[in-house]
Amino acid sequence: MNQQLPPPRRGRAVTAACALGAAVALALTGCAVADRGDGSGAPTQDGQIRATWWGGDSENQALNTVFDAFSARSGVEVRRESQAFDGYWDRLATQTAGGGAPDLIMQAGSQIPDYAGRDTLLDLTAVEGLDVDAVDEGLRRFGAVGDRLYGVVAGANAMGLVTNDAMLARAGAVVPDGEYGWDRYAQAANALHAALGPDVWGASDEGGDLISFILFVRDSGRQFYADDGTLNATREDLTRWLEYWQALRATGGAPPADVTAEGQGELAASPFAKGRTAMDLAWTQDYTSYSRLLQDELSISLPPYDAQHPSLWMNAASLWSISASSANPDEAAAAITYMATDPEAIADLGVALGMPPSQAARDQLRGTLEGPDQAAMDYMDEVAATSTPLNRLWPSGFAELRSLLEELNEAVAFGSSTVPEAVDEFFARAESFE
Repeated sequence: MNQQLPPPRRGRAVTAACALGAAVALALTGCAVADRGDGSGAPTQDGQIRATWWGGDSENQALNTVFDAFSARSGVEVRRESQAFDGYWDRLATQTAGGGAPDLIMQAGSQIPDYAGRDTLLDLTAVEGLDVDAVDEGLRRFGAVGDRLYGVVAGANAMGLVTNDAMLARAGAVVPDGEYGWDRYAQAANALHAALGPDVWGASDEGGDLISFILFVRDSGRQFYADDGTLNATREDLTRWLEYWQALRATGGAPPADVTAEGQGELAASPFAKGRTAMDLAWTQDYTSYSRLLQDELSISLPPYDAQHPSLWMNAASLWSISASSANPDEAAAAITYMATDPEAIADLGVALGMPPSQAARDQLRGTLEGPDQAAMDYMDEVAATSTPLNRLWPSGFAELRSLLEELNEAVAFGSSTVPEAVDEFFARAESFE
């Protein structure tokens, strides 16, 4: 079972200059690229491994600290390649196709079935010395395809409603509490827009966010995917979803198309980060990132949900995999074990990659965190009490479906497509992804 997801769309961007720089030389700085090795992609020698991950400053700082300590303790040199999420997969695909994939790879569960299906990832059940017992039993399955294990969860997360407390206070509004539906969410968004003025909107436009759409479908008591991997969501579901956000754009509950389009890409450019919306449906690590970007205090709470059919699930933020072509898989496995079990590594990582994937790590960190980090951990406890696991792994084509919905919602918002046309295209193209 594998329900991991890449970071949300609003955090997946890199400037054109940075994209070019990453393609030319990973050693460039200022493009969200962190390289502590030669960056050449040359094969590793005995006592060396190459590691790659996506991330910004907080992830880079935490992982560089961890790998420095691991190298000092083990004598294994870790050559490092990191860049922003946008462009990461193109580079990894090129490296993999050319036989030059790094030994240790940060993976997304939505990508693991494709990589595993091409025999490019090592079955971790065959690697000696890898200790995954510390990882929560419910999370251990997230890197599995069939009876083989291709990834170990690096951090856990969940979706939540992130709100700007100062904006809500100015509007005299409160966050919906307890069980509430999507109709009430729309009412709150429209009321915030009316109270905050014409250039501020109640909620970010989530019409193109497949994860939010999955929550919407699961609120009805149905899974988004059938057990065989075919779509269980219906045309009626998508019609209601796209019409819901079209109506919110019309009333000011959500921003107009151009405002949303301007904020696509880096999280810092999103309408919520710019103080142009008061509510945002986002991952827990987005909440902590937003809290570092905005001066206003923020809160995270449950999104719309039906108590009889909880739509939330505990998710894996990222996983560590080992390349099938690695010359030093034991050393790569030792690095994974170190990050998952060593108290020093747990402290150094903190919540930079998401919530720790083991109870022991969470217990170690509890009481040492401050502000948003502790709030995110507390929220995960709430999610654990009000969530239901997904019924199956993400099938091949999930990533393409995610991009497709974003494109179609944008087309509807700009008026270049109608809702019926978008629904027809979504299901026609979704069948080709299966």
